[in-house]
Amino acid sequence: MYKLSGKVNTDGSIAYASQQAWIQNATLKDNILFGRPYNKTEYEKVVDACALRADFSMLPAGDQTEIGEKGINLSGGQKQRISLARAVYSNADIYLLDDPLSAVDSHVGKHIFENVIGPKGLLKDKTRILVTHSITYLPQTDKVIVLKDGVVSESGTYLELLDRKGAFSEFLLQHLNEEIVDDEDLEEITDQLESTPLGEEVRRISRSKLRVSESISESGSERIINGSYQRQMSIASQNSMRSLKKMTKSTELLKQDTTKVKEGKLIEAEKAETGSVKWEVYKHYISSIGVWLMLFVVLLNITYQAFSVGSNVWVGVWADDNDTLINGTVNTAKRDMYLAIYGVLGIGQALATMLSNLLFAKGTIDAAVKIHRQLLHNVMRLPCAFFDITPVGRILGRFSQDINGVDMRLPNAFQMLMSTLVRVISTIFVISYTSPLFIAVVVPVGIVYIGIQRIYVASSRQLMRLTSVTASPIYSHFGETLSGAQTIRSYKKQDDFIEDSERKVDVNQSCQYPTIISSRWLAVRLETIGNLIIFFAALFAVIERDGEPALVGLSVSYALQV
Repeated sequence: MYKLSGKVNTDGSIAYASQQAWIQNATLKDNILFGRPYNKTEYEKVVDACALRADFSMLPAGDQTEIGEKGINLSGGQKQRISLARAVYSNADIYLLDDPLSAVDSHVGKHIFENVIGPKGLLKDKTRILVTHSITYLPQTDKVIVLKDGVVSESGTYLELLDRKGAFSEFLLQHLNEEIVDDEDLEEITDQLESTPLGEEVRRISRSKLRVSESISESGSERIINGSYQRQMSIASQNSMRSLKKMTKSTELLKQDTTKVKEGKLIEAEKAETGSVKWEVYKHYISSIGVWLMLFVVLLNITYQAFSVGSNVWVGVWADDNDTLINGTVNTAKRDMYLAIYGVLGIGQALATMLSNLLFAKGTIDAAVKIHRQLLHNVMRLPCAFFDITPVGRILGRFSQDINGVDMRLPNAFQMLMSTLVRVISTIFVISYTSPLFIAVVVPVGIVYIGIQRIYVASSRQLMRLTSVTASPIYSHFGETLSGAQTIRSYKKQDDFIEDSERKVDVNQSCQYPTIISSRWLAVRLETIGNLIIFFAALFAVIERDGEPALVGLSVSYALQV
């Protein structure tokens, strides 16, 4: 219902129980307290009034039992009673109850109305606005407002509306005629309307219903109404509890270790992997790209680097050739030869790098599609118990961050690895060819580099895993907050949820920041190694003065690229 004009003023705090109960991924007790201090006396009163005592006694950890995301392992009636208990415990001034009794059994609904909502319930001194389609509770209300086609058609006390014989009376008779009403409720409604203007009509409907009920099979499993079969609908807490216990047992099959989950704890904290990445992971990725395609890409990278080194060497040879000038004039034949070969080498570079990039891009795109398809295929075929113990945010993290890594970071890392490795090998080859003494420096520098690499990779890998793990709770919290925005705002808990979100972001950033710092740590040491290579390349070039100037200059220029 939306406000078309005017103002809506409220005085005091508001508690709201929505028609679709919003349940947090927390313990039952935390859902009821909802951030308020624990008062044992008040808490016990609320639990009894909302008929939750029997449910708690059947759970392995009572009210400390964790429930799944969105209360997935609870029945609709249980979720609705927990939502109502949250509202009652809040001790607000105004209660907005959006049909909270529709999801519970008839006898449970009566118990809740008498002990919570009704004139003798816990909320008897509070302002209560109850939305309901049940007519059995209307005689005990102070005022009835009838909505028709989205607007208020009538308002007044229960008896006043009956006397008017308007839309409310029509709805009442239609409800009794068409809806499946329990015999107990039908008898109660008949007694309530006995002395009203609708008494005769209600008695006629009641007699008709009783005649139909006599033809119902004694098994009670099906009702025969107007020649069609309708199965009785009932929400039984005992059945739900048995389902929860079965789910808990099946959940144990999903565990990869032998440790037992803490009693009553449904969702385990996500654990980051430790140790190096297994070779099977790289093997699977390379096979997804295509082994032959990957080998061809590596060959093209080697070809590109060979053309690059060849073109630089060719320029040096051209510069050292004194025969290009004869008596002060340019030898056009030799010049054209040098230009032609240099151009061929340049074209070879362009073709090699173009083919390498195109083929690698196609391979990585195909690999990303295959991996995403396999992930989706596996998730769609997981047992239902997996989704009871796994938050949606954790699954979204795999489909967002991890798939983004497969789409972007992993291809870039592979491409950088290939190009850098080929470039470093060619650089060492050129410097060692022009200055053989440089070979003596390569071994100790390589040992230092490998040591730095082992330290960095181990730390960086674990930090990235922690970053990924700590991002999942952010997604879960965001989705949970979004789905419960109405409830959160009605209880004025926005600041609490914002603070909770900020804490989760801080935890994630506390893992992200060291990742950046470790990258700078690596950069400083690699730059130091690069400077050492430049120093020794220049030093040996000076020591070995007999070398060709062009090749010496080439070796120094290659050293500067490290």
